[in-house]
Amino acid sequence: MIFRIKVTRELQEVTRNKDNFTRHRRQRWHHSILGKVTLFLIVGIIFSYGVGASAGWLLVDKSSQEQWRRQANTNAHIISYIVRSIYTSVMARMNAHGQTTGIVTDSFLGDDAYILQTGFNPVDVLSLAAMQTNNPVWLFHYGRQKGFVSVTDASGADTGQQLTLEAGKPLPPERLNTIFTGFVLIDDKTYFASVLPLLSPSGEMLGALVSSIGEKQDLYRIHNSLLRNSLLGLLAVLLLTGLIVSLLMRQFFHSLPALIQSLTRIARGDTASATPFLERDDEIGGLALAIEKLRQAMVEREHLQQVKETARKMEHMAHHDALTGLPNRTFFSGALEDAIAGLPSGNARFNLMLLDLDYFKQVNDTFGHLAGDALLVGVGERISTLLGGGDIVARLGGDEFALLQRVQEKPIQEATRLAERLIEAIATPFYAHGHEFSVGLSIGIASAPLHGETSHALMTHADLALYAAKNSGRNNYRYFEYGMVMPDAIRSPADLDIEGALMRGEFELHYQPLVRLADNSVVGYEALVRWRRAAGEWLSPDAFIMPAEKTGLIVRLGEWIIHQACSDAMAHFAPHQWVSINISGVQLHHPGLLTILNQALTHSGLSAERLELEITEAALLDRQAALAVLQRIQARGIAIALDDLGASCSSLDCLADFPFSRIKLDKTLIAGLTSSDTRRMIIGNIISLAHLLDMETSAEGVETDQQITLLRQAGCRYVQGGRSGEALSATDIAARKTAVIE
Repeated sequence: MIFRIKVTRELQEVTRNKDNFTRHRRQRWHHSILGKVTLFLIVGIIFSYGVGASAGWLLVDKSSQEQWRRQANTNAHIISYIVRSIYTSVMARMNAHGQTTGIVTDSFLGDDAYILQTGFNPVDVLSLAAMQTNNPVWLFHYGRQKGFVSVTDASGADTGQQLTLEAGKPLPPERLNTIFTGFVLIDDKTYFASVLPLLSPSGEMLGALVSSIGEKQDLYRIHNSLLRNSLLGLLAVLLLTGLIVSLLMRQFFHSLPALIQSLTRIARGDTASATPFLERDDEIGGLALAIEKLRQAMVEREHLQQVKETARKMEHMAHHDALTGLPNRTFFSGALEDAIAGLPSGNARFNLMLLDLDYFKQVNDTFGHLAGDALLVGVGERISTLLGGGDIVARLGGDEFALLQRVQEKPIQEATRLAERLIEAIATPFYAHGHEFSVGLSIGIASAPLHGETSHALMTHADLALYAAKNSGRNNYRYFEYGMVMPDAIRSPADLDIEGALMRGEFELHYQPLVRLADNSVVGYEALVRWRRAAGEWLSPDAFIMPAEKTGLIVRLGEWIIHQACSDAMAHFAPHQWVSINISGVQLHHPGLLTILNQALTHSGLSAERLELEITEAALLDRQAALAVLQRIQARGIAIALDDLGASCSSLDCLADFPFSRIKLDKTLIAGLTSSDTRRMIIGNIISLAHLLDMETSAEGVETDQQITLLRQAGCRYVQGGRSGEALSATDIAARKTAVIE
């Protein structure tokens, strides 16, 4: 919205400046370059006509008359300007071309009342005008009986003289619908003068300001002298005029092609180059300034479009799975809550299905992750083709999908038909990357409101039904039945002995380097927990973190991780290197988290500035409570990073609401960086947005030099992954405090 307002104001400013510029130049046309060129062309035409004509006397006479009129008109405009500058209550009457044709005043300028009201004596005004025009100036009062009668002149001593035409006839007021120029008779002397009418607001004639450019006999003496000399110099003047006009026209028009090219580039969307000739102070400079404002407005509009497109894509990413394009857990949870809200109406029954692929792990292990990803995409497409109107399918993570089926009449029969069609569709072999592979589908079904009226109850019951389906041979479906429990055979062995493993010291921390791209130096490490079981088997966090969260043991495990990581950082890291620790939603909302952090920092001696907590958006569902905790952590001096941005549940409001100092681009985004222009644009815009919000950016899962090059070009500051170094133990880090990547 801010950018839209800014662009609108900019365009309005361009339009307003253009209007002001046009009015300003219209009033001062004879001062403009185009006006000067035109005047020179007219003079040149007059001279050319004189050369071709035989009546040189007529030409000189006509030229002289034109010169006298121009001078007289100029004097009238000077007097008009001086009067309007001094008497602020008067105003100029204009014609359609913006030229002054008279002065409008409430009362006659020479009235005693007007002098008292304004404080200016007309003699002073006339003296100033006479000095500026270097010619006599009179003020005349008009009466129906006597006509125009002099009130005063510039010296203040001339009164009672009558203004008439050269033949002695009175000057009729109707001749003064504009400035009159010509020969007039004043005090028995003939002057070539301009007569500037003074009018009331209703148009009534009040008087006139008269300025002479000289007596008739003096003017014609100069005129005759000019005639004698003009015959010899006429040809030279004509050639000189042509040269001057040519130079002026060339000087004026040589800049137009460059400005046309600037407009053409803007029309093509190329707004990188600034407009030339901005330093000029004439019409070309004004035109260049208008084009430059248009270019800047286009740049703002393009930036606004990019931000809006980025916001749209990030909003899509916040509610959709990056791999399959299906809705994600966040979107599905909202849809499930909406469906539950409609249950009281009695006409909004639905079935909740949890779907899990059978033998997906074998496909991943045998054919690789690319084949596994292709399989997940294909599964999503096949499921989507079988849905009815209003049905929703989402990928919850891994090989888990959830489906919301709107019930028309009979929940069980409709769920059965859909489940059988889904199993049949998934049973058809898949082809990807030159391989053929088959998987099965197990489905757990809970019907609302029959099996629950809350999201927790329905998800739990559908999960139990899914485990029952898997435990009864897989590739089938089961409905939830009261009394179902999770069979021990399919429970994770990890959730049975986490507490014992903590007591036996079987957990270890490894640290993955975080590399600064500016100088390829290691600035910190992310703590990654591993479980070395008594039999020598290594378990990754995927095997025990979720069970630990379900049982609440994640708080004790997290406390150990925080203390151990702080101690390792203090003992083995370089003084400038920090340690990042992942915090789950359960830990974040545990009331003792801040106490644990303070104790770990105190016991280890590590400064708060060298500790960073990584939070995923899933931990921020209760935003008000999470915000309060994070603000207290930030106030302690501990940095906070948003983890897994782009993993499928990240949104703009999350960045705006929480005090993050760094955001981490998820490896699913980075994986498509080198092959997808869209991914590169999204990543670039996310990094730009982070900079605007004063946040650092890092990318995880960086495996190639090309990815590093593209991230460096996009402005990303830090990377981690296989290319920057594998995870190390704390003792291994001690020998690599100054490690860099090549």
